[in-house]
Amino acid sequence: MSLLNELVRRNVVRVGIAYCVIGWFVAQVAEFAFENFGAPDWVLKTVVVLLLLGLPLALFFAWAFEITPEGVKREEDVDRSQSITPSTGRKLDFVIIAALVVALSYFIWERQADVEPSAIADQSTADQTVAGPTTEEANDVHTAGPDVRSIAVLPFVNMSSDEDQEWFSDGLTEEILNALARTPDLLVTARTSSFKFKGSQEDVPTIAKALGVAHILEGSVRRDRDHLRVTAQLIRAVDGFHLWSQNYDRKPEDVIALQEEIAIEIAIALKTAMDPDALASMVSAGTRSVPGFNAYLQGLAYGVSTLSTGDVYTFLRAREAYERAIELDSEFSLAYWELAKFWEVQLQTTNIISGIVEIPLDEAFKNFEVAVDNAIDYATDAANKTRFRVLKENMNLKLAQALRLNTEYLLRRPNDNVAQRLQLDLFADLGMEEALKAAITEYADGDGYDVFIWNFSLTYSLISDDKAFIRALAKTALERMGIDHALNTYQVHRSLLWAGDIDAASQLHSFLRTSDIPETSRLLVGLRQACAENRLVDAARFYDRLTSGSPENVSTIWISHRIMSQDDLAFETLIKIDESGDVLSMRDYLAYAYFDPRPFPNLMAMLETQGANIREPREIPYRCKL
Repeated sequence: MSLLNELVRRNVVRVGIAYCVIGWFVAQVAEFAFENFGAPDWVLKTVVVLLLLGLPLALFFAWAFEITPEGVKREEDVDRSQSITPSTGRKLDFVIIAALVVALSYFIWERQADVEPSAIADQSTADQTVAGPTTEEANDVHTAGPDVRSIAVLPFVNMSSDEDQEWFSDGLTEEILNALARTPDLLVTARTSSFKFKGSQEDVPTIAKALGVAHILEGSVRRDRDHLRVTAQLIRAVDGFHLWSQNYDRKPEDVIALQEEIAIEIAIALKTAMDPDALASMVSAGTRSVPGFNAYLQGLAYGVSTLSTGDVYTFLRAREAYERAIELDSEFSLAYWELAKFWEVQLQTTNIISGIVEIPLDEAFKNFEVAVDNAIDYATDAANKTRFRVLKENMNLKLAQALRLNTEYLLRRPNDNVAQRLQLDLFADLGMEEALKAAITEYADGDGYDVFIWNFSLTYSLISDDKAFIRALAKTALERMGIDHALNTYQVHRSLLWAGDIDAASQLHSFLRTSDIPETSRLLVGLRQACAENRLVDAARFYDRLTSGSPENVSTIWISHRIMSQDDLAFETLIKIDESGDVLSMRDYLAYAYFDPRPFPNLMAMLETQGANIREPREIPYRCKL
């Protein structure tokens, strides 16, 4: 008798087939269960190893033993005339068929869960034009639910024994988020949106619904001198299913490769269209210096803290961190970019966070130019080069060119909050009121938890002078961001007064008076509220304090004059700046709905050169009428 015939007669072949099918099914079920329970990777690996080790044992027992009416016996002890091998074979055939049916059903179900959403997303992408979806199409998408390739990265939990390592977990979170955002076919919520839920006890489906995403990435970080442990889980929001989870145990010097690896794993898990090599280049941190990267992460964490608390001097620590990163890697493009944004803010004389570095504006502008030029020169990604050029053109008052480049860039990375803010700036400065209002609505409906965008959206909404629109936007901002975001609450307070909701604004007044926003901002809150309530004595007291302060604080003095109906004094405050030729500083006042550029010749010359529409200034509804 041949060996093959003997293997068949003893049911070794049937046992092998049955074991492989059942083993595969057991492994799939184990993977599903362990991922949902958050079990470590080694548990699933152990199950797979045990299944593999069990195969030769099953084959050995099938060869050496046989089932008889008297039970299991060794093969050599069995009387062949009494053997029930054919009966056993038929039973094994039924087992194999049943196992194949179950395994095939599971395979089809799994493919339906993964392939169909991807196919829908691919078809949806193919149907869109280069210009993007129409408003009706966007509304249809919003109604149908979040895009299957949308994700929010929640702040990783700091599990280190040293609480001072919080900056590391926050910074690592943001850089993973930034890396994912550079992947063209992923929709990634902005950092301030995700950080809104830092420490939240809300469950994943609730957070995902609030952020309008289909997936959530969460994790934890434990870091000490010799060891770095990062745990990350990618969760599908609709059912809480863990699509991917991983524990990383590395040395601290592996942090750069680690954040890139996590971003690539997530992008692959979400089935992006990127080629793996292109994807690796896309998510690159842009430096191989671990100390430089750590300093960069620290700067990012300080930036998030500034936006959350309103403590503007934390922003100085961010600048110092970026400068350290550049000292450690002189070609670190992203560190130069963040430093350029710092100096851009300092050049915005009307920005709450400006003025924390006491140097002349021309020196600050030189610092900006050096930083942004280096960011452009050392950037290896074409989209980033465009992104950086937008800021340079914008600060050089080439508004039309900046708008063209920024619109082009937003087609590639529509969720970049810096680009969104610049789009609002440019629409406002060029007098494109309808486009401005549409963009404000789009950004609020899209990623509606970004305090950075809310600040600018609330400011620019006043240009519309649509009280119902302004009121609804302010209340939505407060509902989503909460009162604790002081910079956001400052803008909401002014918007509510503009819309005529004096009582609602009054409820925010007491919080803002004791917040960490600058003292001049707290005084402006008091002045606006006093004028709105017609408390002229209190208003005069606030006005005196605001106008008797540092004469360099021009924007505060100008605003105070306007609120107190001292329009002649307000004009005298700014005409000197225009006559000096400082058009960059004058341009900042275009953000105010009640600013009229027409009396200022140099500013008007720039606007006419750029083809701007000169809009009519609005009246301040809450100002004191003396």
